Amino acid sequence: MKWRPGRRSLLTKLYIAMGMVALPLLLLHPLYVLPAVRAQLHADRVRTLRSAVETAYGVLELYQAKVTAGELSREQAQAAAAQLLQELRYGQTEYFWVNDVSARLVMHPHLPAMLGQDLTAYRDARGKAVFVDIVQLVKTQGEGAIAYAATRPGSKAPIPKESYVKLFAPWGWVLGTGVYVEDIEKEMAVMEQRLMVTVGAVLLLVAGVGWVFSRRVVRPVRLLAEAAKRVAAGDLSVTVPLDKEDEVGQLGQAFNTMVTGLRDTVQGIAAVADSTVAHADRIRRSSEVLAMITRQRSEQMKLVAESVQEMSRGMSHGAQQALLTAQAAETNGRVAAEGNEAVERASRKIGELVQMVHRAAQMVARLQASSEVVGQMLQLIEDITTETNILAINTAIEAARAGESGKGFGVVAAEVRKLAERSRDVVSQIGHLLKQNQEETIAAAAQMRQGTLKVEEGVRLSTATGDALERIVSGAREIQSRVSTLASEGTRQSSSGQSLAQRIHSLSASAEDAVSGVEQIAQSVMDLRAQAQHLWTLAARFSPAEPHKPLAPTPPGT
Repeated sequence: MKWRPGRRSLLTKLYIAMGMVALPLLLLHPLYVLPAVRAQLHADRVRTLRSAVETAYGVLELYQAKVTAGELSREQAQAAAAQLLQELRYGQTEYFWVNDVSARLVMHPHLPAMLGQDLTAYRDARGKAVFVDIVQLVKTQGEGAIAYAATRPGSKAPIPKESYVKLFAPWGWVLGTGVYVEDIEKEMAVMEQRLMVTVGAVLLLVAGVGWVFSRRVVRPVRLLAEAAKRVAAGDLSVTVPLDKEDEVGQLGQAFNTMVTGLRDTVQGIAAVADSTVAHADRIRRSSEVLAMITRQRSEQMKLVAESVQEMSRGMSHGAQQALLTAQAAETNGRVAAEGNEAVERASRKIGELVQMVHRAAQMVARLQASSEVVGQMLQLIEDITTETNILAINTAIEAARAGESGKGFGVVAAEVRKLAERSRDVVSQIGHLLKQNQEETIAAAAQMRQGTLKVEEGVRLSTATGDALERIVSGAREIQSRVSTLASEGTRQSSSGQSLAQRIHSLSASAEDAVSGVEQIAQSVMDLRAQAQHLWTLAARFSPAEPHKPLAPTPPGT
């Protein structure tokens, strides 16, 4: 059967989720933890071997110091050091050996028979030249770790072994110690068992906590599902007994709030449906009354339309008589207008004469003003002449005082005084002529003013005549306008009466349409009443007869 995630229960999904969480932990153990622990044990063992070699190396340095101090010869120091290293142990059974840089065995606690032998040709079980590689390692690096196969004392089968070697340069010795790899594997097996036990305990703990947690989550969800089914069946009295403060409790509280709101909504819908039915009945009755009244108004408007048409015919006859009167008034107005036009032409000619007289008077006035300006200029010239004469006299006096040197100035001053006297005589003659001209100009201006007054009097009389004729023409036009207006008004009233009659007929037809519309409204109200009754029936499916009825708790373990 094909697996469908959407059809699994929530509990199954939680178990699957916990399994997916635990799976990385299970895979982490063989893929990462054990290799990391193995590498750490190997590194620790190498550090242990190095530390042991450093300790034994200190013994060699101690005896070399005695050789340097002269306390021992080199051979004595080497023999004593070899003896001490042969007896030196760590980790209960672990030992040291010494060979020189020629791959010759110097000291080995378990191979005394091979002391002094050349180990260049020695091969381990895998064919590796162990001591040749050791010498090569210390010559290039000074110290380091090396792996090979060796036979444990008391055993014949070769097993993997890892050693750490270091060169003691003063003597050409290579100091080394090693450990069998199977010892590391034993420690690794013990640690792996401990890790397996720890992981198993953690998985059991996670499974137990997950089981308890899943039950605490699934049970409220099942309560909510059962409550939702009851609400869907129409029971709005259900409540979910969840009073926790977590998300599931908040979901239960929100569900209870939703059911309460839905119950209030259904009750409101039922009340609205009842009210709608009642209002529909009232609207239906009102529509019937309105239809009856509208029919009566339609009959009355038909009678009014017939009366308005009769009145319109009477207005049309009166408008025709008024049009004849307006034509007679128009003929009288035309005759008066012709007389008025003749008077207006005479008035225009007199007006042109008045303008010419005014322009002549203005020219005389400008001439008089110009004469006055010329008189002022002559007076100014006379004053300048007098000043020039006085200046010439003063110049002559100063020239006489100067004697011979001032004679030239005296002659010039005399000539200037003569010129000033002649200028004064000319100015006096011009002033006399100008005075006569001003007197004649003033007399002409007075005569022009008298002529202007007479012409203006003629203009006023002509204007008065024109105004009288204008008033006659205006009166005739006013009579014509009023008669025409009366005729137009009669025609308009007749047209309005006909239009009003047509509108009343239209209103009557509209009233009949309104009757049909009211009947349609009544039918729509009946349909609305039927829909409201159906809505009330739907709301009645939800029966909150027992409010706040709690659900029975689901038994644990279900």
